[in-house]
Amino acid sequence: MPHTDQFTSLLVVLALAFFVPLLINRFKALPVVVGEIIAGLIFAQLGFLDPSESSTLTLFSNIGLAFLMFLAGLEINIPSLFNNSRDRDKKQRLSLPALVMIIYLLTLILGGAGSYLLTEWGMTGNIFLLTFIFGATSLGVVLPVLKKRGMLHSKSGQAIFIGSTVADLFTVILLTIYILFTQHGLNIKILSFLLILILFLVVARIGTKFFKIPKVLKIFDELSHATVQIKVRGAFVILLIFVVLAESLGVELILGAFLAGMLVGLFKSPQDDNLVHKLEAFGFGLFIPIFFIVTGANLNIQELIENPQNLIFLPVLFVISILVKLIPALLLKSRIGWRSSIAAGFLLNTHLSIEVAIAVIGEQLGLLTPATSAVIIVFAVLTVILMPIIFNVIQPATAKEAGYLTRLIYGWENNLARNVDQQLKAHGDRVKIVVSGIDDEKSVLSEGYDPLPLAQIKTFADEIDTAIILSGDDTKNLEISRKVQEAHILHVIALVNEPGNLDEFKHSGIQVFSPALYRSSMITLMARNPSIFNLLSSTSDDRDLMELTLRNSILAGQRIRDLILPGDSLILSIKRYNEILIPHGSTRLELNDQVSILVNTRDTHKVMDLFQHPLGNWNQPIQADQIEPQVERFP
Repeated sequence: MPHTDQFTSLLVVLALAFFVPLLINRFKALPVVVGEIIAGLIFAQLGFLDPSESSTLTLFSNIGLAFLMFLAGLEINIPSLFNNSRDRDKKQRLSLPALVMIIYLLTLILGGAGSYLLTEWGMTGNIFLLTFIFGATSLGVVLPVLKKRGMLHSKSGQAIFIGSTVADLFTVILLTIYILFTQHGLNIKILSFLLILILFLVVARIGTKFFKIPKVLKIFDELSHATVQIKVRGAFVILLIFVVLAESLGVELILGAFLAGMLVGLFKSPQDDNLVHKLEAFGFGLFIPIFFIVTGANLNIQELIENPQNLIFLPVLFVISILVKLIPALLLKSRIGWRSSIAAGFLLNTHLSIEVAIAVIGEQLGLLTPATSAVIIVFAVLTVILMPIIFNVIQPATAKEAGYLTRLIYGWENNLARNVDQQLKAHGDRVKIVVSGIDDEKSVLSEGYDPLPLAQIKTFADEIDTAIILSGDDTKNLEISRKVQEAHILHVIALVNEPGNLDEFKHSGIQVFSPALYRSSMITLMARNPSIFNLLSSTSDDRDLMELTLRNSILAGQRIRDLILPGDSLILSIKRYNEILIPHGSTRLELNDQVSILVNTRDTHKVMDLFQHPLGNWNQPIQADQIEPQVERFP
């Protein structure tokens, strides 16, 4: 092909990558990747696109595959596995990661049985590759769903997240071992896999210490400005080192790219969320769309049309994959309940990045026929569309997810707790009083309040936004705060009576309030900004200051000047990637932005619906039957 034709093919693909999202945006439930695969398929059938004749497209597509696996590895949070392992419920025999590993092994066993049946029924495919496809889960799909629902740190969200992490990680490892074994047998080549893993561990060990050196941190921070972007360059270097190493050792590049992503994830600090955003913008902005469009163009749809019996296996794949994921997921019922376990089984059945990679690689190596590869890709695309929808139907939004907040208060014997309760309720919040004994429970009941026994906090943790610990005993406050944290309630505020105890609370990640320290700050605020102080402290004023997380995808990408806010609401600030932004009319909102808003109290729930309901806006408020009545389930 002439040189100019190489760029013509690239231009066609990039044009599709630009226009497809614009078209897909009209169909909110349809992922962009689905449109990219379909667009590649259509243009190939019309004769406008032939990736086999363009070495440029082949190169860019391979880079896209590497980048896709790199970002998949970046999502793997190894420390979270160990944290969950250490911080397990003493009543449970197994930690959550250990239980998830058993679930994954059971998934492989059932997946192997299902793959054997498929091949016996006439589907041309490799049993092991089909098993890996059944065992894998697309973390890149699962994670946004959990973030959008605000479930990532809930009990069920953590179970799904860890399950996806384990499935992705071990599927890539097992896939690499199997391909090495089939291509080279049990010889010295198999040691190349171990060599890459050893290198990963060595670099991870050295790198995590290296990037904690103050001088190194200072240099990287100084060079992280727009014209240098040293951290972005470093991420690319790590990616290419591992990809080149994998290729030179005869290992599939997906392992090298995946491990590179995990390394960058280990190196980055909590303040480096912006780095992840830049890498995702680069990957999904250029190379990854090319990979999916080329994948669609390479689909052997002609063979499927000529041999329609291959399509018979599509519903069979669905049935088997649902059973393979759903049955093991039921082992989670003791931790998250029947409904959440079933919902988790469906969400864990989303297949995309690794599954498409397996189909592409399997066809390239001759382990899968073109027709089987096409069926697998179509199957993966359909799961991405259907499974999140089924998940949301089975596990509807809770009151917390919808923005109707419930706060816990402990320390009812303290008059401060009663005052806080009154002010929270005046602002429209729901409050539950935590009690630690029968006497406390009777006392709270006698005053007309609904108590929540301390032992039942974990049961209702998904419904709780904030826990406020206000007893007069610092030791007791620290103990209760840690128990609340163990229930995965992340926002914990504790009263610290003695300033000398502050460090211990802060070290545990607890937000503290110390009257001795804050008294002067409040007086200063009253003196310099009396109106702001009155706004913050008043319960009778018709104004309220709210901080909401943006979960409504309809608002994502919109400019503030284009928003139609209820009443005379005003956006004051936006917290994004640990940075505070002072918004202007041209500032565009992004999902998971923490938005501070000044509202009229009569518009409070309208604003909550607008910003926090993932499916609608305040003109179409959440109906009562759409919200699982979790709050009323307190004893």
